Formats: sequence, C-alpha cells, structure tokens
Amino acid sequence: MLLSALVLLLHGLGLQSLSKSWSLPTPAVKPVQFQRLAAMKPGTDITHPVAAPPPAPPPAAKPNRPTKGMRLQETDGSATPPDPATTDHTATDNASTEPPSTAAMASTDAPAQAAVDPPTALPTPPVTAPEAAAEVSPAPLPAPAQASATTWLTEAQFAWPASTKLLFEVVGESKGIRYSADGDLVWQHDGQQYQLRQEVRHMLLGARSQTSVGALSAQGLQPLRFGDKYKQEQAAHFERDKNTISFSSNAPSQTLQAGAQDRLSVLAQLASLMSGSPHLRQAGQQLQFQVASARSADVWLFSVEKNETLKLPLGSLPTLKLIRLSSQPYAQSLEIWLSPSHGYLPAKVRIAQSNGDVLEQFLRKVETP
Repeated sequence: MLLSALVLLLHGLGLQSLSKSWSLPTPAVKPVQFQRLAAMKPGTDITHPVAAPPPAPPPAAKPNRPTKGMRLQETDGSATPPDPATTDHTATDNASTEPPSTAAMASTDAPAQAAVDPPTALPTPPVTAPEAAAEVSPAPLPAPAQASATTWLTEAQFAWPASTKLLFEVVGESKGIRYSADGDLVWQHDGQQYQLRQEVRHMLLGARSQTSVGALSAQGLQPLRFGDKYKQEQAAHFERDKNTISFSSNAPSQTLQAGAQDRLSVLAQLASLMSGSPHLRQAGQQLQFQVASARSADVWLFSVEKNETLKLPLGSLPTLKLIRLSSQPYAQSLEIWLSPSHGYLPAKVRIAQSNGDVLEQFLRKVETP
C-alpha cells in the first residue's frame, strides 16, 4: 500500500516537469525563418540561412529602351508578353545593359504610329462655313464712284406713295424654333413731313416697334430721328446742322453722308425711287445708302434683281426684287420685294442672320391709315 502511493507521487512529479519544458516561449527567429521559406526556391537548403544580398542600384535610364520582359517578334515587329516557363531572366538582364538597335526601335514604334494615323479610306470631311468663306470670296463691291449716293441723287426723281397701312403675316425661326407673329407698316406724309411706324407682335415674346420721322426733300427722305423699342427704346438722331449722327446709347457719333437713311426709312426711300425713276428699275442697277440703326451707321448697297410674281396671303402680286450686297461673309442678308400696285412699298421682306435665324414678312392686307 505504501509502495503504490510512492510510485504515484514520483509519476506526478515527472509530468509536471515535462509540462514546464513545453510551455517555453517560441524563439523569435522562427517567424523570420518561415518568411524566408516562402521566398526560397524548391530545393534550397534552409539549415544555414543566408543573408539577403543588398539591392542592386537601378540601371541608368537609356533613351528609347524597349520594355523589360517583352520580346520583339522578328516576323512583324509586334511586342508580346514573355512566357514565364521559357524566359531566361539572366539573359534578359544582360541584354538590358546594351542599347537597342535601330531596327528594334522602329519596330517598337510601329504599332503606336499605326494607331494614330487615320485610315486612308475615310472620306474627306466637308468644308465648314468659315473654310468655305475663306475659299469663295464674295463678289467685290463696285467702286464708290459707281454706286455712291451722289451719282444718282442728282438725277433721281421721287414719287411718294400714298399714305398706307400694310398688314403682314410674320414667320420666323430663332435657334431652330419656328414662330409666327403679326406685323404692320404705317406710312404717312403731307408732302413735306413723313412718319413711319412698323411693329411686330407676338403673344409670348411681346412687341418690337421701330419709328422714323423726318422731312421730304428733292433728295428723298431726310430722317431726323429713328427709334427702336423692345422693352426700352434706343434712338439715332440726324443732326444735320452738325453733319453728324448721334446715338442715345452713347455710341460714338458718325459723320452724316448725303442721302443717309435709317433702317425703316430706307424702305420708303427705295419705294419713292422706284416709283419716280423708272430707269433705276433695270436689273443690275445698284444704289448705295448710308443706313443708321439705333447704335451705328453703315453703308448699304442694294442691287435690282428681277421682276417676280409672288403668291401672298393677299393674293398673286407682281413685284420687283432687290437684295442687299455685302463684302462681309457673315453679314445679315436682306431681300425686298416691292409692289408696284402699292407705290412700290414692300410686299415681302426676308432677313437672314449668319447663325441661321430668319424673319419673313408676307403682305396679307392693305388699309388706309
């Protein structure tokens, strides 16, 4: 009994000593050695760890050096990815120290150049408006002596149309949106003074009106004031005593020329000329005016085009067509069809802007003001 107890005591002391030896901390070198194992190749002896060699300095950059790890095909010069099973890293590193040959540089650049150059089969792009304007120059204007106001003013005769109110259908297009409106032109005179008023009305856009007042003379209409109103009015004043045209917008004044008109009175001036001077109705005849807006004054040149019968809301009407000529490629175009039946006042007017906006007026009714 006593012997059995002694044996059990000695066995317990042995197990306790073994458990203490197993609980010792793991040496610090174990994780480092494990990390090396992951980076070593199969078959490497790990019983004697070898210190990692210091990193090699980067090679000097060489111009136009082919990409490392890419093999150039000799057949077509295209670059393909290397095969890991067959690539000799030692041979690649040794070859990288030598500059590439001219043939290799040319073959490397070939695919990139082919991606940039457009295919030759693509059609030539159409010529844009600015290019067309540069290639096709407008017809030159005649010399000032041939079309100046003084050459025909001294011989011209004027026949004033009777006081009339013309009602128009107005159709326009602005920024691709078509619209319609109502318009009228009221011409009144007493043989010495005249008044002109034109208005275009739209239910949503509102109304725009222009007015011209002045005197009648042996040289035709002599405007004194031109007003242009849309929400606010701006005006041009013909100061004949100072021989200038001044503007309420504080724009610089301009010299007043003989026979000068404004953008509204020029319609009645053309009507009076065509009515009183039959020789000016010949096709190709040109008439030049200084024409003032509410902000500036420019020289306008009109050309008589042809006789043309129009189908209008008023009915079929014979007309005489005139157009404005300009040496500017993007200038506003103006076409006027004058009605002999109504004292050569306009039966149709078409204004087109260089941006595509168009405004047309069609005579639909004639009244007495």
